[in-house]
Amino acid sequence: MCFWGFRRLLLLLVVLSSSAGSFGEDGFRNSPSGVDESTGVVRVEGGPPGVVWVVQVSDIHINKWKPERGRALRRALGHALKRINPAVVLISGDLTDAKSKEKTYSRQYEDEWIEYQSSIQKVVDDSGIPLNRFNDLRGNHDSYGVPPSSMLDYFSKYSISAALNRSSRVQSVTVEGNDGRKHLFVGFDDSMTVGLRGPSNTFGHPTDDILEQLDQKLRRWENENAEGVTKIVYGHYPMSFTTSTETGKRPEEVMAKNDVTAYLCGHLHAKFGRRLYKRHTVGNKEFWEWEVGDWRSCRLLRVLAIDTGDTSFVDVELLSPTDQSAGRYIMPTFILQTYPLDSRFMLRGSGKTSNNSKTSNSIRTLVFSETLPVSVTARIFDFTLNPPKLVNESFMKLFQDNREESQTGPYYYTAPWESERYHHSSGFKYAMQITVESSEGSICYSDMRFFSVEGEVGEFHLTASAFIVFGFRWERAFPVLLWSMILFLVACLLIPKIFLYQLQKRGRYEEWVISVFTPASSTRAALVKIIKVPFWVMLEGARNNSLWAGMFTYMVYLIIFPWFSGRILGNDYPLGHMYIHGWTVKPFSADPEKTLSGLAIPDIMGIVLPYVYGVILPLLLILSALSAEKVACEFHITSLAKWQKKIESQSQPQSYVASKADAALDNGGSLSEGEITGSIKEEMQTHESDAVTENRGGKHDHCRLCERFIRKGLFLGCAGIAYNHWRFCSTMLGAYGPMVLVTGPAYVWGVPALLMSTLFRTSKVRSKPPRHEQ
Repeated sequence: MCFWGFRRLLLLLVVLSSSAGSFGEDGFRNSPSGVDESTGVVRVEGGPPGVVWVVQVSDIHINKWKPERGRALRRALGHALKRINPAVVLISGDLTDAKSKEKTYSRQYEDEWIEYQSSIQKVVDDSGIPLNRFNDLRGNHDSYGVPPSSMLDYFSKYSISAALNRSSRVQSVTVEGNDGRKHLFVGFDDSMTVGLRGPSNTFGHPTDDILEQLDQKLRRWENENAEGVTKIVYGHYPMSFTTSTETGKRPEEVMAKNDVTAYLCGHLHAKFGRRLYKRHTVGNKEFWEWEVGDWRSCRLLRVLAIDTGDTSFVDVELLSPTDQSAGRYIMPTFILQTYPLDSRFMLRGSGKTSNNSKTSNSIRTLVFSETLPVSVTARIFDFTLNPPKLVNESFMKLFQDNREESQTGPYYYTAPWESERYHHSSGFKYAMQITVESSEGSICYSDMRFFSVEGEVGEFHLTASAFIVFGFRWERAFPVLLWSMILFLVACLLIPKIFLYQLQKRGRYEEWVISVFTPASSTRAALVKIIKVPFWVMLEGARNNSLWAGMFTYMVYLIIFPWFSGRILGNDYPLGHMYIHGWTVKPFSADPEKTLSGLAIPDIMGIVLPYVYGVILPLLLILSALSAEKVACEFHITSLAKWQKKIESQSQPQSYVASKADAALDNGGSLSEGEITGSIKEEMQTHESDAVTENRGGKHDHCRLCERFIRKGLFLGCAGIAYNHWRFCSTMLGAYGPMVLVTGPAYVWGVPALLMSTLFRTSKVRSKPPRHEQ
């Protein structure tokens, strides 16, 4: 028994020691090296000459409450990478979701990072690609609520970068093709140094040091032939969501200076469109920015190829399995045309594309397919004709690289063409489409791609929603949108108040108000009234002193004082204070008294702009409208009373009194003056009663002003403002904790107080509505 027990113990020790040796210190298993660690170079062996391709994945968002995301990553990505067989894999941020189950607040969950680590290890095992050919970096979700040097910085513990001791915020890897050309990929992490919780963490914040490192990495091969190095930069944030450094420097300047071909990013997801592309021009240099859709919801990945210096890409959506419980995702057959390039968003004007006769006189494409295609055809169409006319059809030939049948990777096809036949000044005359026929008889089509032999760049237009998030820099737009609205609101408060003071000082207020209600006598007067009526509404808001004072005080408070305080960092850190000019926090545990101010500019635009435009502006308008409605109702009632008094005074002329007296004398009687007057009053009351009875069935039975139908409509506006305010407050309460209620009384309760106070003060009018005559 002891002998067999000893053997079992010895066997267990051997197994444990071998298992321990197969894991890195951070949980990833060591795999055969694919990168020359001394130079950081990946050398591509075999395959088509001069062609390399890489894969980009972004916005994975591993979520502990949604296990299907991690499950899809483990089932799909490894098998897809095995078929694609890229030189390197770039994972550009938002590795985990860091959101609560209700999505109300953000924090780091270690469980999500552990799942990310295990999922990537499964991807590495299934793909057969060495771990050190994978590169990951942070996104904003990966830095939610992570102060500097915090134990919550799980990226530094569970990421691929951590496992491979890549501690710098700027990383690079060089892929050397089998033709000796070098392709440099540089990734930079510009997430917040002080990682605030969402929604105050949406922008990239590069520093001068990060851009200096980026510049150095991009100049690594400057002693080589410049024409032989293709430079690609990748990161998480689009340039539209990237701020300038403390000295005003921009990443675009560094990339343009170093002749970067393209910048690859993520962050915005596919909901804003799957073609978020922009061409940046800095001086006489230019480069492209290409955003890739998210893996989280769309299971998208990008395959980017460089063929003898020409860069092209295709985005691929993996197909969901029919059996969700056990099936793996399916990678469809897809085509990546590497030459000629798409004239809309893949050509550059810097002369870095290949134009020599050896490469430009052939059509080239990569076909990613499970099986060898039966045929591949290139068709060229003339789009100046309607319908487009097929002008050439070429059957493409498979490049034989003597690879083994079991070897993975795409099939490379070429076909000769006479490029001089397609010279044209426009980038939209000719388009090419590749078709692939499989052994099962199915046909796969590539996207129709316009091309230009001269290198003319065709116009590429973003959709309206895509332009809003990708077309310009929000760093510049935020202060313009904010302070223009602040100035407009202040002007709406001060200008009517000053004008009202001048009217009352001259005793002309009532005359001016009467002119508002006087019907326009000409077209010009009608146009003047279009401007005059809204101004009168604001004037009545200024005449309501309590309303005006409350609104003005609220505006001053929002501009000068903190809106609220809350848990912007971890729960063990002091509260942060949210001002209109940014957050003020104490993020350093080693120096608890050190304070940083002005953080999260322009990240807080997601808090400030919707509130200013969606609550404060309509609040000022609706409160002024309530005051104006009350004045209009009182003016209408007073005018009716004066009109009825005038009608009644003229309804019984003096001849009526004389006729009564004559009738009495004709009957032989005599009436005193009092008896005559009493008889007249009695008959007038009878006449008035008949008129009222007749009027009850008339069209003036209900007066909209007297019954205050406009006020009832304004109630709906008040309800909408109250709802918006409640929604914003509940979002802040969920994001930053219950201290928002305690520390932000003006922010939380100011709007409801102003609404209720104004509704109460405008609820009664000072005159009793008279009856309406026909």
